[in-house]
Amino acid sequence: MRDFIEGLLQARSITNVERKLSTDSEIASVLFAFQDRSFLFSNIKESGIRVAGNLYPTQSRMKQALGNPEDQNLAGNISKAIENPSDSKGHVSGFVKSSWDHNVDADVTVLPILRHYEKDAGNYITAGIVAAKFPGTDFENLSFHRMLVLSKNKLAARIVPRHLEQISKGISGRKVPISIVIGPPPAVFLAASLQTSYGLSEYRIANRLMNGKLILSESELTDISVPVDSEIVLEGYIDFKDVTKEGPFVDLTGTYDGVREQPIITVERMHYNSNSVYQAVLAGSMEHALFMGLPQELKIRDALSKSIPKVHGVNLTPASSGYFHCIVSIDKAGDGDGKTSILNCFAASHPLKLVIVVDGDIDPFNLSEVEWALTTRFQADRGIVQINGARGSSLDPSSGKTGVTSKLGIDATLPVKEDRTKFEKARIKASSVASEVIESLRDNS
Repeated sequence: MRDFIEGLLQARSITNVERKLSTDSEIASVLFAFQDRSFLFSNIKESGIRVAGNLYPTQSRMKQALGNPEDQNLAGNISKAIENPSDSKGHVSGFVKSSWDHNVDADVTVLPILRHYEKDAGNYITAGIVAAKFPGTDFENLSFHRMLVLSKNKLAARIVPRHLEQISKGISGRKVPISIVIGPPPAVFLAASLQTSYGLSEYRIANRLMNGKLILSESELTDISVPVDSEIVLEGYIDFKDVTKEGPFVDLTGTYDGVREQPIITVERMHYNSNSVYQAVLAGSMEHALFMGLPQELKIRDALSKSIPKVHGVNLTPASSGYFHCIVSIDKAGDGDGKTSILNCFAASHPLKLVIVVDGDIDPFNLSEVEWALTTRFQADRGIVQINGARGSSLDPSSGKTGVTSKLGIDATLPVKEDRTKFEKARIKASSVASEVIESLRDNS
C-alpha cells in the first residue's frame, strides 16, 4: 500500500491534508464529502500515525493499484485468478523483528482508529483483515470484519456466518488464533473482499494477481502468515464463546445496523513502524460499495456467461450501494434471453432487488442511455418480471431486517427479429471544423 500511496503523491492523485484533524468524526466527515477522492491525513490529533482513506473508491483506481491497464476488465482478471490461483500463497519467511521498529504489547488506542457517524457505538477498525488458519492446513483464510474498540486490547468483531465462524467450529474451545492486517498490498486487500470456496486461501489469489511476487512472514506469536509490506499487524485470538454487545454502526446502505451479541478479540501484540499509515474505509461510502459489489459482479458474470451469447457490461449501480440494483447489457440469441438474464442475475446474487436488461448498443453505466432504452424499447405488459417473498439481504432496511424481499426485473431489450433501424438514435456527422469548434467550447466551459 505504501508504494501505491507514494505513487499517488507523486502524481498528485491523492490529497494530503496537513491540517490537524481528530479521529472523532472529523476525518470521516472529509472522506464522506469527497468519496471519489483519495486522502492522506498527516496530522492527527490523537496519534502520530497517518491515516489514508478512500484509497480504492473506483474500479479504475483499483486497476491502477494493481498495475493493470485501464482498458482491462477488472472482474475478468479477478475471475481468472480465482479459477487459476497460484500454487503458492507466496514466499514465506519466519518472523523478522527488524521489519518493524515497534513490536509491543497491545494498546490499540495509540492507533488513529476512526469514529465515523454520530450514533456509532464507538471507534471502529473498518479496513482490518483477519487472517486465520484453516484447521489442519498451512493456508490462511482472509476476511474483513468491522471491529469496535472496547479497551486497549479488546475488540468486538461483527462476524457473518462464513468461513471464520466455520473455522472456529473445528477448534476446541472455539478460541481462534488470528492476525489482523491493516494496510496490506492492494492485491491482498482486494482478494480478502472476495467470496471464495472454503479452503481456498485468498493469499493464493493475491499471489496470482501479483504474478507470484507476494512476500509473507510468519507472525511473532503464531505461524499465521502476514504480508511483509503491511502497515500494521495485530496478533491475538477471537473467542467465539466470549461475546458482548456490538453496534449500532452504519452499514452499506448508509443506515444504522442494529446491536448484536458478537465475539470478542483479545489483542496481545502490535507491530508497526514510525512512518506507518493506518488505512480506513468509510462505512457506506463508494469504496465500501465497490468491495461489497465486486463479489456479486463476479457471480453475475459467471451465471450470465453460461446462458447468454455476449455480456457487454454489468453495472451494480453506485446509488444502490453497488449491491441491490444491477443493469446488464447483452446480445440476445433468442427472445427469451432478456428474462433469462433477469432470473440468472437474481439466482446468482441474492441481495439484488432490481435488474434491468438492455441491448448491447446501450451503455449500462450511462444512466441516460438506460433511461432512453426504457423509454423507447420497454413495455410493461411484456417486460416485467416480479418475484415476491424471495431471499434478499438483511442490509436492506425495507425488508424489516428479515432478508425477505420482493424483486423486480425489467426487460428493455428489443425482440431479436425487430427492425432495429426504427430504434437507432439519430446522429449528426460533424466536420473537422465543427469538431474543432465543439472541442474548444468544451475546453472553455
